[in-house]
Amino acid sequence: MIEELRTQIMAAQERIVAAVEADEPNQAARHRARLEDLIEIADRHDIDVSAWVDQNLLRG
Repeated sequence: MIEELRTQIMAAQERIVAAVEADEPNQAARHRARLEDLIEIADRHDIDVSAWVDQNLLRG
């Protein structure tokens, strides 16, 4: 589960960056929401993902 979370978190972050670079704010917001969901899932399972998450990407 931990590796899958890590993979999905990294993918969501890459998608946020791509959406921002493509000037697609709605897509960036969608991927931020997904990233927040993944962080919440990790928290529910007591998995610390802080080292994997770029906090700057959570700020829209």
